[in-house]
Amino acid sequence: MLPNLIPHYGVGPFIGLIANAVMAILCLVTLILYRQYRPLRSLFLFYLLSTFLFLGWVIYGFQKSPQSILLGYRIDLAALALLPASWAWFTSSLANMKLSRLSKALIGISLILSLLALVGKGSWFLGLPLQPHEVATGILRPQSRLLRPLIHFFALTVGFFYCLATVKKLLKREGSSSAYLLPFGMGMILWFLGGFHDVLRSSGFSVPFSGQIFWFTSFWLSIFLTIAVAFHFRSLELAIREARDVFEKFVPPAYLRRIASRGLGSIRPGEADQQWATILCCDIHGFTALSERLPPGQLITLVNQLYEEIAHVVNAKQGVIDKFLGDAVLCIFEGADSAQRAVACGVEMLASVRAFNTENDSPANQSIQIGIGVHYGTVILGTIGSSERMDSTVLGLTVNLAKRLEESTKSLKVAMLISDEVARQLPDGYPYKLRSLGEVSLKGSSSPLAVYEVVET
Repeated sequence: MLPNLIPHYGVGPFIGLIANAVMAILCLVTLILYRQYRPLRSLFLFYLLSTFLFLGWVIYGFQKSPQSILLGYRIDLAALALLPASWAWFTSSLANMKLSRLSKALIGISLILSLLALVGKGSWFLGLPLQPHEVATGILRPQSRLLRPLIHFFALTVGFFYCLATVKKLLKREGSSSAYLLPFGMGMILWFLGGFHDVLRSSGFSVPFSGQIFWFTSFWLSIFLTIAVAFHFRSLELAIREARDVFEKFVPPAYLRRIASRGLGSIRPGEADQQWATILCCDIHGFTALSERLPPGQLITLVNQLYEEIAHVVNAKQGVIDKFLGDAVLCIFEGADSAQRAVACGVEMLASVRAFNTENDSPANQSIQIGIGVHYGTVILGTIGSSERMDSTVLGLTVNLAKRLEESTKSLKVAMLISDEVARQLPDGYPYKLRSLGEVSLKGSSSPLAVYEVVET
């Protein structure tokens, strides 16, 4: 049925028209979902220009009247002249770079040639009367002594340039981050060979194929550019995931959910959220004296090994390490059972430190001792700093009192202290005993605070 509706000369271009029109629509829908992804914009432009290229070719292929043939040829040549501009934008967007001077020059030439194809008149540009096609029997086309060969030469030259440039980049590339270059290079080489074949055919040279193949290689260029964008998007996704994983080592995920609810780019100084939470502060006792006895490298190794053990315990109790403060660790526990998990975490921390000293066979003067303070109350989670340098933090009286409780473990000669607010959150039958130590006056608190020592049973 299709050959009866469309002349044989236009069947291939008609297939290319439908294929590129569908791709343009799909790309537009995807672009709506990923508006910030630049390569999709340039890919959509390429599909759109390819659609107009084949549309003009189909109109011209119907051979209905001199005016329709001229109109179709104008659309076809104008779109062909603009294709190098889409490649320039496409390659710069994939590389995430601004347009170079060469790219801007190519875009400028494309626009001028396209304008001439749309409005130029006379035998030197595009004009009537029509003349027979050199090779295709029964096909008429407008006269064009200068513009048609100029646009063909420009498009093929730029296509050949991108073929060479891509091959050069492929030979120099390292890793898989530039995997998109391979399909882009393959597509450009196919497109160039198809166009060069048809130019030679139209000029009367002997060629491998009797018919036109440019429409077929143009179709495959569209396919390969789609694959190139898919590879690029995948590599970008992996890079973002890797950056996020690294970022989460510095900023706890629990904070990110609050301060970056609209993405990492939305983080600003002053983002804050008030929350009920349990704060656990842990400090290495006698750290200064320990640092004087151990070489710097050995001290750092020892502390990092200890923090690795502590981090495992905190993660197991669904807590978040807010900061490593030299010889201290600040942790936050959220949720209805935050106090229970924080106290259990503190007990397991003490057990892990004892095991750590045993495993390292540490002498008495090099063994690690820690003090832990736990308090429950409202805290403020947010960002502080400037637009150039920010940090996530937890602030409030609850944090300060947890730190004061930890400091009081030295004077009271206990390993772990919790406040009365924490004790009241613990359910009946909690597996650890609490020994009341009465009330203590803590710096920053307007009234004495009832405290308890946690005793393992």
